[in-house]
Amino acid sequence: MGKKKKSQAFVLKPWCWYCEREFEDDKVLLQHQKSKHFKCQLCPRKLNTAGGLMVHSQQVHKCEPEPLTNTLPGRDGYDIEIFGMEGVPANAQAEWKARKESEAGTALLAAAAAAKRPRHSYNVIPEADLQTALAQHKMLMATRNKKAPVMPFPPFAGAPPPFPPGFPPAAAFPGMPPPTMVPGAVPLSA
Repeated sequence: MGKKKKSQAFVLKPWCWYCEREFEDDKVLLQHQKSKHFKCQLCPRKLNTAGGLMVHSQQVHKCEPEPLTNTLPGRDGYDIEIFGMEGVPANAQAEWKARKESEAGTALLAAAAAAKRPRHSYNVIPEADLQTALAQHKMLMATRNKKAPVMPFPPFAGAPPPFPPGFPPAAAFPGMPPPTMVPGAVPLSA
């Protein structure tokens, strides 16, 4: 017997609060946030958090920090300290989880319906049903065993018509043995 497939459990992947993009693991998410959202616009420095970027702008460049880049509208502020998935507001997490569960729920239900095998009933088959099935099978076998009718016309255009049985064979070409002669046998003299 083969292995039984594991049921696919719903797994919530890490996602970026700033742009709502999903990632395979936290390390990739942190790398994304560092390169896309927490990059200083005045120097090549990349920081780990929005707060770190704000402090960097104020202390190093002595200016007010510009809004975060590559974010959804309303999520470009420095008021929430987010590092990976830590610090994401609870209501945003609940909303994201509900959305992903609804998306996965419809997909999982469709996959489960396709994967279900039809159930077989092992009840006793009534005698009348057996008789009708047997009669259908006999009719099928009878039509299958009939020989194909002989065609009275040539199978393709340009072919000579077939000769009826008992028709005398045509004369052979000069230098050719008669068609009744067996190769290697001594010809009978008349």
